[in-house]
Amino acid sequence: MSVANSFKVTSKRISDVTILYPQGYLNNIAGESLMKQCKSYIESDIRKVVLNFRETDFINTIGISMLLSIIEKLKEAGGTLCFTDLSKTYSDTFEMLGLTEFILVFPDENAAVKYLTNGNKA
Repeated sequence: MSVANSFKVTSKRISDVTILYPQGYLNNIAGESLMKQCKSYIESDIRKVVLNFRETDFINTIGISMLLSIIEKLKEAGGTLCFTDLSKTYSDTFEMLGLTEFILVFPDENAAVKYLTNGNKA
Protein backbone atom coordinates (compact mmCIF):
# COMPACT_ATOMS: atom_id res chain seq x y z
CA MET A 1 0.00 0.00 0.00
CA SER A 2 1.44 3.37 -0.97
CA VAL A 3 1.56 6.31 1.39
CA ALA A 4 -1.03 8.18 -0.69
CA ASN A 5 -3.48 5.28 -0.39
CA SER A 6 -2.92 4.73 3.32
CA PHE A 7 -5.07 7.68 4.39
CA LYS A 8 -8.71 7.41 5.33
CA VAL A 9 -11.24 9.35 7.35
CA THR A 10 -13.93 7.86 9.50
CA SER A 11 -16.53 9.82 11.41
CA LYS A 12 -19.32 9.62 13.92
CA ARG A 13 -21.97 11.93 15.34
CA ILE A 14 -22.66 12.62 18.99
CA SER A 15 -25.69 14.87 19.32
CA ASP A 16 -24.98 17.82 16.96
CA VAL A 17 -21.20 17.27 16.98
CA THR A 18 -19.38 15.51 14.15
CA ILE A 19 -16.09 13.83 15.02
CA LEU A 20 -13.64 13.05 12.23
CA TYR A 21 -10.78 10.60 12.56
CA PRO A 22 -8.09 11.25 9.94
CA GLN A 23 -5.93 8.11 9.82
CA GLY A 24 -2.53 7.84 8.20
CA TYR A 25 -0.43 10.38 6.35
CA LEU A 26 -2.08 13.80 5.92
CA ASN A 27 -0.62 15.20 2.70
CA ASN A 28 -2.08 17.00 -0.33
CA ILE A 29 -4.28 14.12 -1.56
CA ALA A 30 -5.43 13.19 1.93
CA GLY A 31 -5.91 16.84 2.85
CA GLU A 32 -8.16 17.37 -0.15
CA SER A 33 -10.21 14.33 0.87
CA LEU A 34 -10.54 15.62 4.43
CA MET A 35 -11.39 19.12 3.18
CA LYS A 36 -14.13 17.79 0.87
CA GLN A 37 -15.63 15.78 3.71
CA CYS A 38 -15.61 18.82 6.03
CA LYS A 39 -17.11 20.98 3.27
CA SER A 40 -19.97 18.50 2.80
CA TYR A 41 -20.67 18.61 6.55
CA ILE A 42 -20.67 22.41 6.53
CA GLU A 43 -23.05 22.40 3.54
CA SER A 44 -25.29 20.05 5.57
CA ASP A 45 -25.48 22.75 8.26
CA ILE A 46 -23.11 20.99 10.66
CA ARG A 47 -21.28 23.65 12.66
CA LYS A 48 -19.54 21.70 15.43
CA VAL A 49 -16.60 19.63 14.21
CA VAL A 50 -13.92 17.74 16.12
CA LEU A 51 -10.79 16.48 14.38
CA ASN A 52 -9.30 13.65 16.43
CA PHE A 53 -5.65 13.20 15.42
CA ARG A 54 -5.08 10.04 17.49
CA GLU A 55 -4.41 7.93 14.37
CA THR A 56 -2.75 10.54 12.18
CA ASP A 57 0.79 9.36 11.51
CA PHE A 58 2.27 12.43 9.84
CA ILE A 59 1.12 15.84 8.61
CA ASN A 60 3.19 17.58 5.95
CA THR A 61 3.08 21.28 5.09
CA ILE A 62 0.45 20.83 2.40
CA GLY A 63 -1.66 18.89 4.90
CA ILE A 64 -1.36 21.83 7.29
CA SER A 65 -2.48 24.22 4.53
CA MET A 66 -5.53 21.99 3.99
CA LEU A 67 -6.28 22.23 7.72
CA LEU A 68 -6.11 26.01 7.36
CA SER A 69 -8.71 25.82 4.59
CA ILE A 70 -10.99 23.77 6.83
CA ILE A 71 -10.54 26.27 9.66
CA GLU A 72 -11.39 29.14 7.29
CA LYS A 73 -14.50 27.46 5.82
CA LEU A 74 -15.88 26.51 9.22
CA LYS A 75 -15.17 29.99 10.61
CA GLU A 76 -16.96 31.58 7.64
CA ALA A 77 -19.96 29.33 8.38
CA GLY A 78 -19.98 30.42 12.04
CA GLY A 79 -18.88 27.02 13.25
CA THR A 80 -16.52 25.73 15.91
CA LEU A 81 -13.56 23.46 15.20
CA CYS A 82 -11.77 21.48 17.87
CA PHE A 83 -8.57 19.45 17.57
CA THR A 84 -8.00 16.57 19.96
CA ASP A 85 -5.42 13.92 20.70
CA LEU A 86 -2.53 15.92 19.26
CA SER A 87 0.99 14.72 19.80
CA LYS A 88 3.27 17.18 21.58
CA THR A 89 5.04 17.85 18.27
CA TYR A 90 1.83 18.79 16.45
CA SER A 91 0.48 20.73 19.39
CA ASP A 92 3.67 22.80 19.47
CA THR A 93 3.72 23.17 15.68
CA PHE A 94 0.09 24.32 15.47
CA GLU A 95 0.69 26.79 18.28
CA MET A 96 3.84 28.14 16.60
CA LEU A 97 1.97 28.54 13.29
CA GLY A 98 -0.87 30.40 15.01
CA LEU A 99 -3.56 27.82 14.25
CA THR A 100 -4.53 27.65 17.90
CA GLU A 101 -5.91 31.19 17.64
CA PHE A 102 -8.69 29.86 15.38
CA ILE A 103 -9.41 26.45 16.87
CA LEU A 104 -9.90 24.92 20.28
CA VAL A 105 -7.51 22.21 21.42
CA PHE A 106 -8.59 19.55 23.89
CA PRO A 107 -6.60 16.62 25.27
CA ASP A 108 -9.26 14.13 24.13
CA GLU A 109 -12.50 13.98 22.20
CA ASN A 110 -14.67 13.55 25.31
CA ALA A 111 -13.58 16.97 26.58
CA ALA A 112 -14.26 18.57 23.18
CA VAL A 113 -17.70 16.98 22.83
CA LYS A 114 -18.62 17.98 26.38
CA TYR A 115 -17.58 21.58 25.63
CA LEU A 116 -19.53 21.70 22.38
CA THR A 117 -22.69 19.99 23.65
CA ASN A 118 -22.92 22.28 26.68
CA GLY A 119 -23.69 25.15 24.31
CA ASN A 120 -20.26 26.77 24.50
CA LYS A 121 -18.86 28.42 21.42
CA ALA A 122 -15.40 29.55 20.46
